[in-house]
Amino acid sequence: MTFFLRIRSICIAFGFAAVSTAATAQGPVQGVLEACETEITTYCDQVTPGHGRMLSCMYAHEDKISDACANSIVDLADALDFMFANASEAIAICAADIEANCSGVEFGGGRVLSCLKENADKVSSDCQPVMKAFAEKFGLED
Repeated sequence: MTFFLRIRSICIAFGFAAVSTAATAQGPVQGVLEACETEITTYCDQVTPGHGRMLSCMYAHEDKISDACANSIVDLADALDFMFANASEAIAICAADIEANCSGVEFGGGRVLSCLKENADKVSSDCQPVMKAFAEKFGLED
């Protein structure tokens, strides 16, 4: 999928707010915010973030964004692809660990992943590689 089709897909399907979680804010989202700071300030300063508006603005100015900004958006799209392709399986593999160690933790915002990492010594050997893969992808590795 080409770069700008990926941006469009993100804007339409998920929106920027869908990935503005504590977990992703430390990884790919933060990468976009840093790499695209000039573009956001120059072209999208009047845009209220959320519901895909910021990425829609970036898409509208696609011919003016830097390579670094474009590459960071591709990294974000890759992280989203990974998350949506693997989330169900990861939850199934780690369900017992989530129940045992994080049952009081609300889903979303990277809270369950953070809880599993905090309880890594209690997490099963099946869940360990899943937890590690997600932590690496979303910038939560040690």
